[in-house]
Amino acid sequence: MDPPSSLPYARLEIPDLDSVPSYKYWSIFNILCCCLPLGLVAVFYSGQVEECLARRDIAGAKTASDTARAINILAVVIGLGCIGVTIFFMIQRVQLLQAAQPTQSPLYYNLG
Repeated sequence: MDPPSSLPYARLEIPDLDSVPSYKYWSIFNILCCCLPLGLVAVFYSGQVEECLARRDIAGAKTASDTARAINILAVVIGLGCIGVTIFFMIQRVQLLQAAQPTQSPLYYNLG
């Protein structure tokens, strides 16, 4: 029996298809809660991830996954910013309405 060869050999690495996240559920959350237009774009790129994985295109799947992640982050930041601005203006409006109301009870005149 011959001893094992000491020559190096290249290992065939099979990429793990589950290692590329699609961010589909995060995208759906952004549609419902944060920023509808960016959430729709993120869902599109999440679908691209799944299509690329079905074709075994790992590089394309990683690119689409990175794009979906960036768009989801942007949607969350914009959504939280809009919520913060809305709360700020609501508080300002309440304060303005309270300042406009008279602080003393109205005077009643005796007409009779």
